[in-house]
This record gives sequence, structure tokens and C-alpha cells, in this order.
Amino acid sequence: MEQPITEQSNPLSSNIDVASSEEIVQILYACDLEIFHGWKNSQGIKDKGLIDKIENLAKKISNVIEKPGGGIVISGCGTSGRIAFLTARTFNCYLKSKGKEECFQYIIAGDDKALFTSIELAEDDPVVGAEKLNQVCKEKASVVYIGVTCGLSAPFVAGQLDLCLSQPEKYTPVLIGFNPVELARNLDIEKWDKTFLQVAQNLEIAEKQQKAFILNPVIGPEPITGSSRMKSGTTTRILLEVLSLFAIQKDIKLSIEELMSMYESVCNCVYKQSHHLGSLIDLAGASLNSGGNIYYLGCEGFGLMAMIDASECPPTYGASFHDIRGFVTGGFSALNNNDGDLSNLGSQYQISVEDFEREILPAITSDDLVVLLGEDIFQRSSKSLLDLPCKKAYVTFQWDQTSTSSTCVEFGLALSIALNAPLVDRISPDCKFLVMQLLEEVSLKWVVNSLSTGAHILKGKVCQNMMIDVKVSNSKLFHRAVGIVQNYSSLSHEESCHCLLKSIYDTDILTEEQTSAPVVSHINAASQKLMVVPVAILIAKLSCSIKSAKEMISCQPVLRKVLIQKDCSA
Repeated sequence: MEQPITEQSNPLSSNIDVASSEEIVQILYACDLEIFHGWKNSQGIKDKGLIDKIENLAKKISNVIEKPGGGIVISGCGTSGRIAFLTARTFNCYLKSKGKEECFQYIIAGDDKALFTSIELAEDDPVVGAEKLNQVCKEKASVVYIGVTCGLSAPFVAGQLDLCLSQPEKYTPVLIGFNPVELARNLDIEKWDKTFLQVAQNLEIAEKQQKAFILNPVIGPEPITGSSRMKSGTTTRILLEVLSLFAIQKDIKLSIEELMSMYESVCNCVYKQSHHLGSLIDLAGASLNSGGNIYYLGCEGFGLMAMIDASECPPTYGASFHDIRGFVTGGFSALNNNDGDLSNLGSQYQISVEDFEREILPAITSDDLVVLLGEDIFQRSSKSLLDLPCKKAYVTFQWDQTSTSSTCVEFGLALSIALNAPLVDRISPDCKFLVMQLLEEVSLKWVVNSLSTGAHILKGKVCQNMMIDVKVSNSKLFHRAVGIVQNYSSLSHEESCHCLLKSIYDTDILTEEQTSAPVVSHINAASQKLMVVPVAILIAKLSCSIKSAKEMISCQPVLRKVLIQKDCSA
């Protein structure tokens, strides 16, 4: 079976692990341009068929929300669910400011805890997904449901789409993802009678009957293989924002193509600063490699974007949640999230700048890096940081072409990115400020994704362009882990799976009970283990024992260097 595009390795980034920091930024830029220019024979988000669908769907949404009992529900798992939350929050705030009903709602697998920490196992349950959608929509007469799953793979979303298809009089289902339908996951889903592929094929039939929509532009593989928080997450933002803008603001005075071109323009502006972004990555990598931590501080959307970037590092890179953390002014009072204040549930839910100032600032060290995001937080916090020993950086965005990046002696690295979107002045006055806010926030996403990705590359979490310390925390990541082992070892799928199980169960000889256990048992056994996949790769590649593999990684955490050393000594 052909490998899904979202899970393939991108040839543009095959040497990102041995690149300099500035080269890392340039590689990320080349990969992100595929969002707009497409991959191979595709046209990315500028595909005419996609734009026509967005236009028709925007009209449908507009009609639904103008009627009593109508609403828009955006749902997803992990990154997709967090972007669903951000989109609903942003556009509800805009509607409220105009005296209109707040008609956007979000669902995230694992509920609001998953906004701040990884609860990957929650995305494996289609029944719970359908129940959540029923709960949210029980009082609604008509709903446009938008399910986001970048790889067309999440059972949680599949269950919701299937529910929508069974009630066409109430729901208009929309699927957003970045693989062709024929590459949707076709694996059995535990406790369910369908695969994602079967649901997607049923959705295709409904689309031909004008009862559903599939928005699945082909944007190419991620720069870090399978890390959908990056390019796929950015594309999800762009699609949801463009769609929502045209649904709620009929007089925007720009075409969909022109609005997408504005996103491309600000992408170019961000990556134009590759030298200064590289310096920021160097600061971040030095902190992680010396045992320090990285702290993002920001107000409103900037703080939320940074908080989300930080929350995605543990499942992506096997990082501790302490390694990179994000804080937003006001904490939960600024979120408008479904479940309210969760700060009493533990330190990972203490997300306010005030929490940072009270709990972390007094113990800050020279190994730590504090990154202030935006002018508002700089005005609030820069003076209190000036005399502290930590590394400091400041990032802001200006709609002024005279702005330049510079290094501030007092505050370490100061990065001011001049944004340029020539069409912004043509946007209707009612909507101009909102569009500028959205463009600034997606620009910040490119910055913090570059920082956290580059820092973890420098820490040895990536081999070639593959994240190798992925936590085996749900079905999708278990199968991805097997694929990673197979990719580096050239073993069969079954042999690679056995190497992964040896690492999970910490044994050189597997029992019948271990090999025949369901995937969920493997996930539970792996949940508290460190370096599961790197150890499995060495077992598969070198035919060594568990003990030897762990000793090699202890001496040299960068896996590619271990393998090169072994090749040279052979």
C-alpha cells in the first residue's frame, strides 16, 4: 500500500539534522513554500478546485449561521484540535465585537486538558468522538461540522463524520486533511466496524450529492517527517481562517486567491530573516543542551500560539514538558475555553504569565532562555528580566518596511520582522484589523515552530529529517514508530514491529503474550519509557542487545553519529 504523503520523508530536508541553524531555517522555508506552490504535480492551497469548494462552503456556512439554531463546529485531535480552539475563539471574539451571536464551537479529543498537554490516546476512540459531537449539537437545528485530521487517520474524527453522514438533515460534514482520499488510513479501528478510508469514501459519495465537502490539498511531506504540527498545522490555520472570513464577512473586498497570496507574502517576510532566526535557534539549542529551559511569554493570540507550540514538543520529540513552556497574560481568564480554569490540576496547566513570574522567575538560571513575543509583553516584562542571568530574546512584528532586525546589547537578541501584504489596504475597514491579527499570529507560528524544531535538532532528537524519539502514546504513533524502525533498518514490517516491542518491554526475547497483545497494551507499556524508538532502531540496525543499545545512546544521543561511528569502525 502506498505510504500517505503526510507520512513520507521530504527530500528537501533530508540533511536538516547536520545543517547549521541558518540552514535549518532555509530548509523549513523551502518546505513551507509547498503550502502555496504545491508538491510534485499538485497546486497546494491555490488549486482552483479547492478554491471553488471554499467559496461554496463559505456560502453554506453563512446561510446556516444566519438561521436560528445554526452553528459551526470545528473538531480535531492534538494540533488540529488546538487550531480548532484558536479559530473558534478568534472568530467568536470578532462576532461579539460586532454585536453578533458567537456561533463557533470547538471539540478537541481529550477535552481541554489536551490544549496544554498531550492526550494522544483520546484520538483513537470514534464512539467517544460521536458522543462529544452529539453533546455539543443537541440543541442545534443545523450544523456545519468541520473535522480536521491531517493524515485522514484519526478515529475520533471518523466517528464524528460518520454520525454526520447518518443525519444529513442536520449536519453538513466537512473533512480537512492533506492526503488524497485513497491514501486515508485503512486499518481496523478497535471497537468499531469501519476504517477511516471507508468513512472518507462515503464522504466522497455525499460530496458528489452536494451534501458534504472534502478539503484536502496536497502540500507535500512535513520538514520533520510526520510532524503535522508544522506545515499541516499552518495550512489548517490558513484554510479555517480564509473559510471563516468569507463566511462571516461578505464584504471583505478580496478574492480567496488574493487572501491566500497575503499569507504567502508574510511567509516570505518571516523567512527573509533566516540569519536572525538562526541566531534564535542557536540560543534555544544552547539552553536545551545545557539542561536549561525555554519560556515563551506573550499576550492574547501570541501567548496562545506559543503555548501550543510548547505543548506539542513532548509528543513530537519525547521532550519533558518543562523543556519548553508557553505562558499567556491572564491565563485561563483570557482563553474562553470550554472547561474553564484548569490551573488547579497541576503545574502543566499553570499557563499565566503571572504563574511564570511567581513560580519560575525567582529560580531562573543562566542556562534558561526567556522569549518575549510582541510589543505588549515586552513593555510589561522586559525591565524585570534585564538584570537576571537568563538568556533573553524579543520577537515582534511590524507593518512597516523600515523595520529591521537587530541585536540589542541589553536584551540579547531582538528580532523585529517587517510584514508586507500589499493587498491589506484593500480589505474592508470592518475586517482589516482582524486580518492583520491573523497574519501576525501565523507569522509567529512560523517563528516558534522554527525555534522549537531547530533547538530539538541541535539536541539530537532528529535523524536525517525524522523525529526518532517519538512517544508511542496512541495507535497512530505506534504504527509510525514501527515505520521509523523499518525505514532505518530495511527489515520487514513484522521484524521492525518486534524490535519496537523489545524496546517497549525492555527484553531481548519476547514472550507469546507480548507479541499477541493488542496495540493498546503496547501503548500502555510504552507510555513511561524513554528513548523507545532510538533503542529499537539500534537493535534493528545493529542486531545488538537492549543493554548495548542503551549504552551507545547514553554516550552519544545523536543517533546518526552513532551509526556513522559504527560504519567507520566496521
